[in-house]
Amino acid sequence: MTQVVTYGPTTPHMGRVAIAIGMFDGVHIGHQTLISHAIGKAHEYGVRSCVVTFDRDPDGVVTPDRASRHLTVFADRIELLSAIGPDIVLVIPFDLELAALSAEEFIASVLLRVVDPVSVTVGHDFRFGSHASGTVSTLEASELLRGVEITPHALLTRGDRPVTSTRIRGLVATGEVAEAETLLGRPHRLRGVVARGRGVGASLGAPTANLVVDPAMAVPGDGVYAAVAQVGSNRYAAAVTVGRPPSFPDADSLIEAHLLDFTGDLYDQPMTLEFHERLRGLVAFADLEDLKTAIAADIATVRGRQLV
Repeated sequence: MTQVVTYGPTTPHMGRVAIAIGMFDGVHIGHQTLISHAIGKAHEYGVRSCVVTFDRDPDGVVTPDRASRHLTVFADRIELLSAIGPDIVLVIPFDLELAALSAEEFIASVLLRVVDPVSVTVGHDFRFGSHASGTVSTLEASELLRGVEITPHALLTRGDRPVTSTRIRGLVATGEVAEAETLLGRPHRLRGVVARGRGVGASLGAPTANLVVDPAMAVPGDGVYAAVAQVGSNRYAAAVTVGRPPSFPDADSLIEAHLLDFTGDLYDQPMTLEFHERLRGLVAFADLEDLKTAIAADIATVRGRQLV
């Protein structure tokens, strides 16, 4: 069972560990490989394994105007990291005070205050410390880490290209969620709360739930998707429209999900959508009958995918 520890002034020292450090947004298959390597090192040294991560994206604190969209909310990221099986997930709250620490200060006053690393595994392009001045070379040259095995982990590749969060964000943005799923090792998902929408879906034979998500999340590009909606412990196949419906140009850009075989009220309830496949782009239909026909066809396609 993974122990999740939030770093703070009273955090006790956790002894000798093999650690992996990173933001790990998405916890994609490359992250999973890196963390599994650290877990293997822990077994080799006979110590506990520890994943060190941050409670928020450092870029969002230091350069919020240039921060990337998120592939995972914090709770999902911790859940996915824990599922890999480290003994500890150490969460370090990131703020401007932490951002101002030099690389050596971060090692001395943060990392070594709570752990005694025997092995450190990071991505080969890992950066840390004020102005991202710390690199793998900094770790290797640090007197504070003398005798510690430093492993710069090579990026995993798929399709002759490295697996990175940036690459996956690009796939999500262009609607290529099936390829994103192969790199994440799971479907891309969005969590949010169902809000009242336009109420048009019911008149078209397909009532929809309007999902409101954190604007910092990576939302799939405009289109119609085959997805799975989770409400509580129940899962439903869903036809999801992302974007401003061309047939209703005055509408806001929305995430609207029709849950197959669902009856009841979803307003104000939390819901998660898992995106499996982009079925088509958004089209302006000549009349409502053509739109109804297209919606019925989308729903039939989703049902045929047997996602649940």
